[in-house]
Order: sequence, then structure tokens, then C-alpha cells
Amino acid sequence: MSNRIKLKGTGIVPDVAIGKAVILEDKTKIVIPYYNILKNHIDEEVERFLKALDKTKKQIEDAKDNLNSDLKSDHLSIFDTHLLILKDQSLVQKTINLIKERFINAEYAFKEVIKELIGKFKGMDDEYFKQRREDLEDIATRVIANLIDKEVNKKIDFREDTILVSKVIHPSDLSILYNDKVVGIATDYGGVTTHTSIIAKALNIPTVVGLHNATKVIVDGDIVIVDGIEGEVIVKPQESEKSVYLEKHQKRLQLEKQFIEIAKKPSITLDGEEIRLLANVELAEELPLLKKFKAEGVGLYRSEFIFLQSAPNLPSEEEHYNFYKKLCAQVKGEVIIRTLDLGGEKFFHEVLEKDEQNPVLGLRAVRFCLKRKDIFRTQLRGILRLSGENEKVKIMFPLISGVDELKEVISFLEEVMDEMKKEGVKINENIQKGIMIEVPSAAEIPDLLAKYVDFFSIGTNDLIQYTLAIDRNNDKVNYLYQPSHPAVIRMLNKVMEAAKKSGIDVSMCGEMAGNPKFTTLLLGMGLRKFSMTPPSLPVIKSVLRNVKISDCEQLLKRVLSMESASQIEKHIIAVNHKLIPDYDKLTKIKL
Repeated sequence: MSNRIKLKGTGIVPDVAIGKAVILEDKTKIVIPYYNILKNHIDEEVERFLKALDKTKKQIEDAKDNLNSDLKSDHLSIFDTHLLILKDQSLVQKTINLIKERFINAEYAFKEVIKELIGKFKGMDDEYFKQRREDLEDIATRVIANLIDKEVNKKIDFREDTILVSKVIHPSDLSILYNDKVVGIATDYGGVTTHTSIIAKALNIPTVVGLHNATKVIVDGDIVIVDGIEGEVIVKPQESEKSVYLEKHQKRLQLEKQFIEIAKKPSITLDGEEIRLLANVELAEELPLLKKFKAEGVGLYRSEFIFLQSAPNLPSEEEHYNFYKKLCAQVKGEVIIRTLDLGGEKFFHEVLEKDEQNPVLGLRAVRFCLKRKDIFRTQLRGILRLSGENEKVKIMFPLISGVDELKEVISFLEEVMDEMKKEGVKINENIQKGIMIEVPSAAEIPDLLAKYVDFFSIGTNDLIQYTLAIDRNNDKVNYLYQPSHPAVIRMLNKVMEAAKKSGIDVSMCGEMAGNPKFTTLLLGMGLRKFSMTPPSLPVIKSVLRNVKISDCEQLLKRVLSMESASQIEKHIIAVNHKLIPDYDKLTKIKL
């Protein structure tokens, strides 16, 4: 009887690894003592706390120095974040006050302060906030371990290929990863933007996160397969499976080489129509992929990361400017910076007045920015400063719902530009400005909105769920998330036609743009600029290089006469099979 177990999670590095499991201990389970301190020993207790902080800072700085030759500065910023938190006087003073007011030991006082900070992120499922919680938990573990004189990491004797299994990989675990015998990672928690994922990508270690119970079902010494392509972990695989997965690894390497070659070829259809392929970017770690897959620019830079990297504080104008400048220096072609789109599922308590019952439809994006113009002004100034040095910078406003709202946003932008000119700050007075078309009301009046902007960018993710009144993250109704729904197709076509008639540029940055199933249909609508996750670029290029615009226009004409999503999707797939060699293969590729 086989004890084989299959676990499902989220694949981070799309490759395969096989090795013996090593379980990392759950450092958050450290036993924290509680006891009272005599009044005449309070100063000694405070001093003990401060020494533990200094020791922790030195450990982090030493770890950063030891890894410096292997890890890029972007990844080392994880350590800088931890150092900044430890140097936060508010955190230090709150702990000291607690020791003095309640006459309690430093370990327990620090735990209480960290617990309060973590509470600010409670209930937030967004990956950014999970990362902030991980940072605070890791810092707490380090400081408390130093206070009670306990080793943070257990000693591991790496003698063979090893799969690290843990609830989560903390920055304090990073030194363990720098061993040639560590071939894979499997964690209970985590998502695409957590430290585990960022470092795994940087080191190219096959990784699956979000497995929920890996640490409960896997024991030290188990043979484990990590499949980062499918997001699966196989525990105690059969012998025959090992050879299958090793072959899968070899095929993936061959496929990547083929697509790197395809990426070098021009983005042009069979009848000579040039198509621009850009990338959506969220993290600095993604920038090397733009070069690898020959992105022609950044069609969407999600600026939320700079805010969430600074949370619970807010980034300064200088931080905005420096961050965007660094981004542009590494990108060939235009860079479209979307202004803050926090709010909704990404809200942060430090700047919102209260929790909302339905945040996705509440105070978010430009609605939030117009309410908190201090935050909006700071970001606009950072972008405008860079525009004075770099004309490839463009600005884009999310979640615009109508003309009055757009006018208010543009009026505020002009106000900021005027104040900067009076200050003598060099800016690009003709900076191109655009809006996201992601609200049905905006998609219904593109001709009116086009009068005030230089370009549209269609955000299909929100547009589809708002149009169809479903939550695509809700397992009970996400089967209704249908990009091929007739209402969606007609709405997209209407936006394309309005942009063309108004003479403004239009691109698409939602998931449809990176889905090879819809490339022919979108080309038929007139879309000539696609923006997507970097690994999707060569896949979409493979499609467009094998089709003619005339065939795509015929497809659109036929689809517009159809009445159901299933009918439309079936027809699109049939046409794709006819036009595109190896179409099925393209739809399954993960790089």
C-alpha cells in the first residue's frame, strides 16, 4: 500500500526538483517567559532589551554582508527593511514604556508591542500585508531569541539533494538557502510577493508555496518532488514518477531555450502588422525577465509596492522619485506608472478612517487619492520630477468612472505641475496621461473620456468581474468569470473603436492580454499594444507571428454575432487550432 501524498499550492519557480525533506522548525512557537521586574531593576531590564536590539541589528548586517556577493541589491533590501523596523523609535519606546509601566520582562513586553503591530494587518489577505506580518514575526523571533540566548536556526547537515519544508521561509533562514544541496522549497504559507517567493526566484530554486499542511504531512527524510510548474508537491512518490518528473525538468529547460530565441524575433504578423509587447511589473525582481523576454517597455507599473514597502509609514517624494528612476534605468522603452490603487482588498489602516464592508467597491484608487490629496500630491511630484529627466515616463490613473471624476484628477495634476514650475523644478509639461478602462461606466463612454487623455489601458480583470457582477476569487461563483461573455466582447470592441476614432493609443494590461486563447480576437478588434507578465511575452509573440490580421478580423465579425460565452469560446479555440501551429502546447506553457 502506497503512502504517496499529493499537495496543491502555488508554483513560484516553474521547474522541478527531487530530494529528501528537511523540516525547518516553527520559530514563532518559541516559548516566551513572563515575569515581573523589581522597580530597582527596571533600568537593567531596559538595558538588556537595548543590547538585544543591537545584537539583532549586527546579526542582520552580518547576514547581509555575507550574502552580498550572491544577492542583488534589490533582494538585499529585505534586510534593510528589517533594520529600519528595528531602528523605529516608536517600536523601541513603546517596549520600554511597557517594561516601566507594567514592571514586566523585556521579552514579553516586546512580544506585546509586535502583537499590536501585527494586529494592524489582521484580516488583510493581500500578499503584501502577509509579507509585513512575516517581517514583524521574524524580527520578534530574532530579538526574543537573543534575549533568552537561544539559537534561531537549527544546524543542518546537507549531504544530499534537499527539499526545505517550512511554514514560511523567513529572511533569517536565507543563509540556509545558499547551499548547493538545497534544490527545492515547499511552504505552508506564502504567495507570489512574499520573501520566500522573491528569494526563490532570485536563486532559481523550484518552489511551491501556500500548501497549508506540508509541515504536518511531511517528515524529515521523506522523498519529495517539488513541481513549481503545476504548483504541486508529491510526497513519497513511486519510483516510476521520479523519472517522469526528471524528464519534465529537461523538457522545461529545452522549452525555455526555444522561447528565448522566439523572444529575439520581431513582433509582427504574417501580413506585416507590427505589434508592441510590453510587460506588467510589480516587483524589482521581475525586471531581469523584461530583458530576457525582450519586452518593449512597461505597460503597467503597479506603484502600490512602494507604498506597501514603506507601510505603515508613507513614502516621501524623494523615495518615489528614486524608485521610479531606478525602474526606468533598467527598462527599454516607455514606462507607464499607474498611480496608487490601494484600497479595496489592499487597504491599510494607517491612512483609512475605518474598515469598509465592501472595500473593492469603496474608497480605493483615485477615489482614495482625491480624498487624501497629501498622499496623491507626493506621488505625482515624484513622477513629475522624473518626467523632467526622462520623456519615456507616462502616468495612468486607475478606476476612473466618469468625466467629472477624470476632470477633477486632471485639475489636481495641473495644480501640482503649476506649483512645481513655480518652484523651478524641471518637469515634462506634456507628460502623456492615460486612464485604466476597468469600470463598466467608463467602458460605456470611451468617446467622452478620450477627449481628456492621451491613451487608454484596458484592465480586463476588474472590468469583467464588475460587468458580470461576480467575485473571481470566490470559488462558489468564479465559474461565471467569463472573458468570452458577449457583453465583455462587445464592451471591449466598443472601447477599441472609440480609441481609434478619437486618435488615441489603446493597450490592454489585464490577464486577457497574456492569454494566447484571446490574442487573435484582440488583434481583430484592433489591439496593437499588449502588456502582460514577462514570461507570457514569447507565448503571445508565437501566436501573433503565425496569424494574419484579416483572419483575426473575420473571427471578430463572427464572434460579435454569437449569443453565449460557451459558443464564443468554442469558436475562438477552433479558429486558433486552424491558424496557429502547436496551439494546445502554447496554452499550457509556464515559464
